[in-house]
Amino acid sequence: MLKYSTYQSIHNKPSLGGSKFRGLQAISIRKGLTRIMTVIILLTITCTGMVSAFASSNEGNSFADLETVVVKSGDTLWEIAVAHKPKGKDTRDYVEHIKDYNGLTVSSIQSGDVLILPPK
Repeated sequence: MLKYSTYQSIHNKPSLGGSKFRGLQAISIRKGLTRIMTVIILLTITCTGMVSAFASSNEGNSFADLETVVVKSGDTLWEIAVAHKPKGKDTRDYVEHIKDYNGLTVSSIQSGDVLILPPK
């Protein structure tokens, strides 16, 4: 039997040395950290949006604080505005505020309508 082999490969495959392996490992770590940071940023933005939405819903006037008027037969927006407008405010402006606040495009109202009066 032969003691030594004279076989040589015809393919020149460089082996993955330690430096190449460390480079691949560093790239995969960077990808993982990028994904984690992206998730953290998205969660932060989402939570901030939710907190600000809930905080802003408590500001301003709640419906319990607003004054309402039930329209009776023969009532007009002008009469309601004169009776409930703040002192010194123009009646025409207050009529427009009532219309805007209640989503009215015209000044006609019917008995039984419930109007929300703008805050004073």
